[in-house]
Amino acid sequence: MIRLSAIACALLACAFLLNTASEGAQQKNQMVKGTIKEVQTDKDVLIILQNVKKDKVDRELSIEQTTEFIVTRAGVTKTATGSAGLKLLEGAKGAMVNVKCDKDVKVLQVKATIK
Repeated sequence: MIRLSAIACALLACAFLLNTASEGAQQKNQMVKGTIKEVQTDKDVLIILQNVKKDKVDRELSIEQTTEFIVTRAGVTKTATGSAGLKLLEGAKGAMVNVKCDKDVKVLQVKATIK
């Protein structure tokens, strides 16, 4: 009987620990808004200028092969992923961009409007 209650307590403790660990992992994605400062297609890097309070900060974002791009230029929207998507932003210095990142600042999606 004592063993049964000890096993039940151990299982309850494990379930509690697993539940709290999964709650911490479910954080919301972050949005970074700014303007394109530089596109480095050879390094798969996008540098944006972000307004943070009264300062402007450079954000260097590494682009992965799974990063999704949605680029609107002259009313035409194109989508691509990875390096091909980054190439859609060439020559777009100063364009507005919204970047969705996960909790580890891995770039998930880039939306840009080029005029």
